[in-house]
Amino acid sequence: MASAIVPLGRGGYNLGVVQSGRWGVSRRLSRPEKGILALLGLLTLLACVSWGAVVVVYVFVGASVSEVQILWPPRGIIVAEGETLVVRAVSTGRGLVRSELLADGAVAGSFSSPGVGGASDWTITHSWQAQQQGHHRLSVRVFDLSGGVVESLSIVVAVPPPGDIVFSSNRAGKYEIFAMRTNGREPAPITGGPGQVRQPSCASEDLLLFTSAAGGGSDIWRMELQTGERSNLTASLGGDRWPRWAPDERSIAFVSDRYGPSQLFLMKSDGSEPSQLTRGEFPVEQPSWAPDGSALVFAAQIVGNWDIYRASADGRTITRLTEDPSEDLQPAWSPRGDEIAFTSNREGNQQIYVMRADGTAQKRITAFPMGAEQARWSPDGEWIVCATYTGSGEPLDAREIYIMRRDGSDQIRLTDNAFDDTEPDWCE
Repeated sequence: MASAIVPLGRGGYNLGVVQSGRWGVSRRLSRPEKGILALLGLLTLLACVSWGAVVVVYVFVGASVSEVQILWPPRGIIVAEGETLVVRAVSTGRGLVRSELLADGAVAGSFSSPGVGGASDWTITHSWQAQQQGHHRLSVRVFDLSGGVVESLSIVVAVPPPGDIVFSSNRAGKYEIFAMRTNGREPAPITGGPGQVRQPSCASEDLLLFTSAAGGGSDIWRMELQTGERSNLTASLGGDRWPRWAPDERSIAFVSDRYGPSQLFLMKSDGSEPSQLTRGEFPVEQPSWAPDGSALVFAAQIVGNWDIYRASADGRTITRLTEDPSEDLQPAWSPRGDEIAFTSNREGNQQIYVMRADGTAQKRITAFPMGAEQARWSPDGEWIVCATYTGSGEPLDAREIYIMRRDGSDQIRLTDNAFDDTEPDWCE
């Protein structure tokens, strides 16, 4: 058994007894006793040194870290790739000496508190640069003098791919086309005027197609985003809708019921030389181009229910890709060419599915409780934007815009309101 004098800071010293590897702490000592015991402790230490053994025991009484709480950012924040995020936290305790920022469990930053004895009730500021797309968990860990450590609850930060999203929304009173960054920031209308404006389609050269409905019909319009200049590409007596740029941006696919049931048409990018691609007594909707321009996919009600079909660009060959008794709609061909996303209610409400370009390996990639629809691909084919029924409005006003990876993971919500945000398209 050995004795040692244990410093307690301002409160003086306690006499500690080490026996069988355990500490026993006696009563608080008076000042004369402290002096005597300090001298005895020094003599004991010198004796130990003379025998070639040194015993040093430290007990930091009053050093403690009891809580760490992140003040900013809030949970669910979205930051752009490459953006620096400031993480502010507060730690309660005494003798706080070091703080670490953890990103997905790994140390992303560390620094020590000022002062020899550490900090008390420490306000901490870390910075973190968003480097990798997807969701990341951030937390703050704080150490005290005694080696104690406490970690905050984690927050989730989403890092979307770069780019812009266009979509139609009735948040301005009637449907207009809005644009926003892929982090959900800076939403702003880019169309205006009479009539409902919907179904946007982006091109790489700051060109936008959309459907404008005024009165009893609808037409396809083209708009230059930089100048705002518009031109009406169709002027039929029926309804022209669902315009989609060809990959080379020299032609446009669209749907029209100008001659009866809605069919698939093609025209030049300036609206000239319209030609009918499909012919039948069945309705056709929602075309999407193959990335090489050799074919299109579309939804059609040929045999009683809606299925996905593929047509060659000259209309000579039509192939059925889905044969489920449910409704399969809104196909979107991936820019990589290997997959087609579509909407189906085959397992209950509408969800997003993907399949190979030949129609095989069909699988669901979303499970939103109230459903999802209208998938469109990012330019690199790695992400999908879609509309989901997760908002606070009723019923169509519940649609909001999400993006997610091509397998349905890393879902990031971009809009949140009581209006209808729908029909999204991805712009470069």
